[in-house]
Amino acid sequence: RLIYARRSLQRKEAKVMAEHVVRDMLEKAALRTSCHMPGHGGHAPCDISDFFALDTTEISVTDDFYGASGALKEAQEKYSRAAGAGCSLFLHNGSTQGIHAMLEMYAGEGDTVILPRNCHLSAVQACILGGLKPVWIPVRTFEGYPYVSVRDVLDTMQAHPEARSVLLTRPDYFGGCMPMEETARMAGQLGMKVLVDEAHGAHLPWHGRLRSAGSLGADAWVQSAHKTLPALTGTAVLHLRDADDGWRAMRILRREQTSSPSFLFMLSLDEARAYMEEKGEEAEKRRKRLAGQIRRAACRMGYTDPTEQWKACGYDFDEDRVVLKAPEGGKMLLKKLEEMGVDPEMAMGSFAVLLVPLLQSDEENRIVCEAFEKTGAQEETCGEPEMLPVRLPEQVLLPRAAACGPVERVPLDRAAGRIAADCAGCYPPGIPLVVPGEYITEETVRRLNQAGASGRFGIYEGMMLCAAV
Repeated sequence: RLIYARRSLQRKEAKVMAEHVVRDMLEKAALRTSCHMPGHGGHAPCDISDFFALDTTEISVTDDFYGASGALKEAQEKYSRAAGAGCSLFLHNGSTQGIHAMLEMYAGEGDTVILPRNCHLSAVQACILGGLKPVWIPVRTFEGYPYVSVRDVLDTMQAHPEARSVLLTRPDYFGGCMPMEETARMAGQLGMKVLVDEAHGAHLPWHGRLRSAGSLGADAWVQSAHKTLPALTGTAVLHLRDADDGWRAMRILRREQTSSPSFLFMLSLDEARAYMEEKGEEAEKRRKRLAGQIRRAACRMGYTDPTEQWKACGYDFDEDRVVLKAPEGGKMLLKKLEEMGVDPEMAMGSFAVLLVPLLQSDEENRIVCEAFEKTGAQEETCGEPEMLPVRLPEQVLLPRAAACGPVERVPLDRAAGRIAADCAGCYPPGIPLVVPGEYITEETVRRLNQAGASGRFGIYEGMMLCAAV
């Protein structure tokens, strides 16, 4: 951070006339203290002085991402062994691309897939791209925590034995990890594939207590390395239990990813894996210690850790991240920390989440703790917002038919009764109130209006995309 500050000063002294808008923006951000993604927190796990010198393309001395036979093949095999997978494929479009591949590789057009309603939006997009029919697992709330119960997962699977796969999200934004064993056992009996969005769990192979999805029966799982490991934003890995499924996944990746993958992303993934294999166990212990320091500092000032209470819903929680309940509301706490130069990961309702970068320094952690000591929990001003639909809307078209057919823009206030052509909901938590092919209800319109422009997604200049039918 001192280097960035000196560079900025040097440019001012030299009266450089050219404007470096993005660089100035990023250098300003680099001076702040990160408690958010990416997992490296601004620290490199390796000694690389010039990324531009290493940025290249497929030439005789490099490898081919879509037909790896050299260094990339070896790097992916090393990652596969570290993650306990039969096959691992590097991704340069985040876990989004891995979720597309998982869902589309095991199900064809018109096939049924079981999705939790709190799934990432990329799962809905996969249904659009692949022509899949989603069946939804409802989302419950427990003391403000949105979660999917194991019982609801099993009941949905029994009610839809024709489904080709079931997708789980584990861990979620709050670090919540649902039990998987019963789901994997029933899926085996029904001939379904178990897919896991493990975007927030790339560190689990080295966690020390929690286990990764592959060791719990998943057939395919995707991890965002950039979220919790020292890797560049946008890097992820798709893991497959059966190595013979690799060609199925690559077929989809070739179709939906760029034909010009970044070797710097591949470098980042390999360096993150190498760092974790060498120092991962020690780094994870240290991260837990730093997270504990922040948690204790916050609790001394009147904030509380809700995850102990949330365990009553049957979930375990990743102690690497700090989840706090704030009487004044999560967004107010987030704002106060931002004003002191500390940037949390997210806020929702009464809760705020801080991620501890794997390479966080003791000094940076001290800054975070002192930020809490300079503030304190205020009198309760935040009620729990309405985040979830009372009941799921009626689905009348497949997502692909609604999203890819003729559409028209409709003012939000006049959208009730129409068929959605895009996902829309409140963020956070990002759970769709309506997905393409579902009727838009008065309840959905009311909640989207309540959320306001900055607290919702899927609304463009006050307009919703609706199927023109």
